[in-house]
Amino acid sequence: MPVSEVGKKTHSVVLLILSLLTAGLVIWVLWGGGDYYLTPLAERPRHEDFRAFRPAGRVGHGLGILGSVMIVTLLVYSLRKRLRFMRRWGDLSIWLRYHIFLGVAGPVLITLHTTFKVDGLVAVSYWSMVAVALSGVFGRYLYQQIPRNMLGETLSSDQIETRNEEILVELAANHGVTDQGVGALEKLALKPLENRPAPVALLILPWINFTLARQLQSWMVGYSAKTGSRTRDLARNWVLQARRLHLFHLIRDLFHYWHVFHKPFAFIMILIMIVHVAVAVALGYTWEFGSR
Repeated sequence: MPVSEVGKKTHSVVLLILSLLTAGLVIWVLWGGGDYYLTPLAERPRHEDFRAFRPAGRVGHGLGILGSVMIVTLLVYSLRKRLRFMRRWGDLSIWLRYHIFLGVAGPVLITLHTTFKVDGLVAVSYWSMVAVALSGVFGRYLYQQIPRNMLGETLSSDQIETRNEEILVELAANHGVTDQGVGALEKLALKPLENRPAPVALLILPWINFTLARQLQSWMVGYSAKTGSRTRDLARNWVLQARRLHLFHLIRDLFHYWHVFHKPFAFIMILIMIVHVAVAVALGYTWEFGSR
C-alpha cells in the first residue's frame, strides 16, 4: 500500500541514521585497524592488533556477524515481492530502499571482516557477493527507468501512453500549451535519443535528464501561457515518460536478463556463507565481545 509523504520522510530519516551509524563504524574500524590492514599477511600474527582485527577476533568476528545478518535480512525484500500474504506489508519502494542499504552496508562490513584476504571456498562467496552488489547498482538504475503506478506495479506501454495523453490534455486545457508547444516538447524529449543505438541512449539517459530543467524553463517561456511549478512538473513528467517509453522494450529486456544474472550469484553467496558459518561454529569459534 502507498506510503504518505510523512511516512516517506520518516523512512528517509531512519535510513540516514542507519547510514551514518554504519559509516561511523567503518571509519572507527579503519582508524583503529588501519595499521594492521596495511601490514603484510606474513607479519600480521605478530601485530599487536592481530587478536582484535583478525577475522576471528573480537572486532573482525563482530563485523562478520553484523555483515552476515545484513546480507540475510536483505533477502526479506524478495519474500515481500513473492509471498501473497506479505504484499500488503508496506510500500515496495520503501522495502527496496532498505534492501539497497543492506546490499551496500553488508558487503562493506564483510570486506572488513576478511581483512582484505580471501581464498579458498570463501573466496567464491565473497566475489559472488561483490558481483551481486555491483549488479545491484545497475539493477537499481534499470528499476528507476521502468514507469510504475502508486502501488509500485510496472506499467505497460499502453498505460504509459494513456498517462502521457492525460498530461497533454491537462497542459493544453489548464496551462495554455498549444499544438506547437506539444511538438516542441516532443522534440525536447526525443531528439537527444534519435540516431543513437538503444544501449547508448540508455547509458546517456541520466545526463540528458540532468540537463532537462534548464531546457524546460526555456520551453515554458516560449510555449506555455502559465509558467508555474505545476506546468513545469507536468512537462517534466511527460518528457521523462516519453523517453522511457522510447526505450521501453530495451529496459524491460535488460531487467529480465539482469534478474537471470543476479539471482544465481546471490544463491551461491548465501549457500557458501551458510557453509562458512556452520564450519566456524563447528570448530568452536564464538564471538567474545570485549575479550582480550
